[in-house]
Amino acid sequence: MMDRNEVVQKLAKVARISVAYAEDLYDSIVPKPVIPWYIAEYLEKVKSEGDLTVVGAVNEAPDGRIGDWLILERVNIFAQAWINGYIVEGEPRYTVRIKGIDGYSKYLNRDTKTQTWLLASKTELERFRAHHTRKELEANGFGWVFNCQGVEVKEVE
Repeated sequence: MMDRNEVVQKLAKVARISVAYAEDLYDSIVPKPVIPWYIAEYLEKVKSEGDLTVVGAVNEAPDGRIGDWLILERVNIFAQAWINGYIVEGEPRYTVRIKGIDGYSKYLNRDTKTQTWLLASKTELERFRAHHTRKELEANGFGWVFNCQGVEVKEVE
């Protein structure tokens, strides 16, 4: 069985379309499962270590909420997330506002096209994201905002 990346590559080659378009097409046909943020973190940790298969990851799951979530009915969802990717449900998202700045450009935004960071409005647009996860902020060098008096970090829905 081919995983998502193999299907996308084959689709792009056979249909003579860009990989990005093949990814969009694949995602519109095969929906990604929705998993809680703590399962996503566990899945990424186990995959990055490379020691376990999906079956091993299920069998070696720690007790507590991860083990509780991985009850028999959800093992298939976990396996689909492992192979096809996933959408994270319930992970807290935050706006980051620089205190003392008035006007339009006071919220931290990520440009999804160029993957650069800038100050702009708190309005979410197709290209610009103003709501960020803690993990995303920390991975991009912005973990300090949670401990800075000159920055207001608010959880959003």
